Amino acid sequence: MDNKLFSEIWADAQQTKDINAFVSDWATSSQFLDPEDPEQKIDGGLVEQLGQLWKVANAPFRELLKLLGLSQTACTVRFCIPLRTVQSWTLGERACPSYIRLMMAELCGVITLRSLP
Repeated sequence: MDNKLFSEIWADAQQTKDINAFVSDWATSSQFLDPEDPEQKIDGGLVEQLGQLWKVANAPFRELLKLLGLSQTACTVRFCIPLRTVQSWTLGERACPSYIRLMMAELCGVITLRSLP
């Protein structure tokens, strides 16, 4: 998948509040399915990755840490982010920027959409 398409999907994930609508819309889009082939099956791996992408974009930071398999302390050490910053994101006092969420998820191997065709 090229970076332009990935960027479009990421932007849509941030705007769409319903995970099922997001996954369904993209998994059945002409970007991934041939409209001329009614027998074509939806790729289960794509569905899973779209769901993960939506969660990275929308989950509360505390849940994002769980998804990444990190504690607050492990997050501060792994990404060199001050502990107080991670704590304020976790408590919802401040929002973690979406680009940081994305980079963390990619570096932790949670998102692999770019490797899909």
